[in-house]
Formats: sequence, C-alpha cells, structure tokens
Amino acid sequence: MKKNKRNTKEDNYIKIAILVITVVLTIISYVIVQNENESSNDVQAKDNTTNAINENYVNIKMGEIPEYSGQISISINNDVPYFEDKDISTEDFEYYSNLDELDRAGVAYANICKYTMPPKGTKRGSISYKPTGWIQHLYGENDSKHLYERCHLIAWQLGNENNNKKNLITGTSQMNSAMIEYENLVANWIKQKNSQGKDYHVLYRVTPVYEGENKLATGVEIEAKSVEEEGVSFNKFIYNVQDDFYINYNTGESRLIGIDKED
Repeated sequence: MKKNKRNTKEDNYIKIAILVITVVLTIISYVIVQNENESSNDVQAKDNTTNAINENYVNIKMGEIPEYSGQISISINNDVPYFEDKDISTEDFEYYSNLDELDRAGVAYANICKYTMPPKGTKRGSISYKPTGWIQHLYGENDSKHLYERCHLIAWQLGNENNNKKNLITGTSQMNSAMIEYENLVANWIKQKNSQGKDYHVLYRVTPVYEGENKLATGVEIEAKSVEEEGVSFNKFIYNVQDDFYINYNTGESRLIGIDKED
C-alpha cells in the first residue's frame, strides 16, 4: 500500500507539472500571436501613411497649376484637402520622402499635435544644409536683402525638424512668408485646443511641385485638416516667386527685372 500511495503522489506531481507547463506554453503562444498581430497592424498603418508620401500619391500636377498672375496663394480643389477617411488618425507621426535622384525634397506628411511641436522654451538652431537651386541673390542697399530662404516643408514650429534635408527646399522670401501664414493658422489652432485641455491633431501635407528636372520647385501645395472636430481645413498652392525678380527654375539663378534681365 505504501508503494501505491507513493506512485499516486508522484503521478499527481507529474500531472500538476504538465498542467503548469501547458498553461505557460499557452500564455507564451498567446503573447507571440498578439505581438505578431500588433506588428502587422503597425506595419499596415505605416504602409498606409507611407502611401501618403509616395510619388504616386501626389494630387496636383504641373499642368493643373495656373500661370502666376500676381496672387501668391490660390485654392486647390475648392480649398478641400485630398485626405481620405483612411487617413484620419489620432496617432501623431511625421514622414518625409527620400530625396529623389536630383537630390530634391519630396512630399512631407504629418499629424500635427503638441507632441510633434517643439517643447516650450526650445530654441531653433541654425541650418547648414543648402537645398537644390540654392544660389543666393543679395540685393538692396549694402546687400541687406536676400531672395532665397531655406523653406521647411513642415514648419519647425509644427514638426520640430530644422536641419533635415528631407524637409527643406529653396524658396523665395515671398513664398516663405505666405507659407508662414498657413503654418501659424495650424499652430494657433493646436495651441488653442491645448489650452482647453484637448490633445487635438491636424493632418498636414506639403507637396513641392517641380517642372521636369528643375532644381527649384514651382511652388508648394499645402493641405490641412483638423481631426477631432471641424476647425482647420484648406488646400492651397503657393507660388515660388518674388516680385521684381526673374528666376531660372532649372538652375536657381536669378536677376532683378529692369536691371539686368534679358527679354
């Protein structure tokens, strides 16, 4: 009888051990599957966002842009951005296209919120990178004025990206000023909502549009749409022009009209 009791006791230990091992293996399998699903979802989400900065996703073509007629900014698609329902997200992100074969920056796309913007008290650093077409033209008394500025596709105040070559193009000071107007609109809306305790987002996409192999963009399309509620929504094209200047968009060279421009 003692031998049978000992065998029964050992059998129970074995059963308990098998049960514990089975439970542990089940938990491990569940965790692995969940991680794989999350990774798959993350990849899918990233793929969807990456599609939004793919060259094929560019909505506006050179042939659709009217000739510049003195108005620095015009509305595109009746001022309605091209974002689709699948683009709507409350996840903050920033994506920048790789430079093309001519080293030109492409589409920049972000979901702007307080987490993408520079922390309070942050100071913007200097910019050393010279984007394509950067042939600066100084003019005015003692060369006090300049034609070109390094224009951020997604403004530093929105994305906290400064000396990022994927986020910089050569633009006129006139174009840059016009871009700042819309950048401020987005930034001020986010700050207003933050002051109300709302962590809100604005989908924001900037597309530089080049003609052929020009080093300078003809201009940029800026799209914005607030996510959580109606508030910010626009689709603008801003021309890369400067009054009183002739600009060679293929090279970036320029000259003042009326002084040395050749007809």
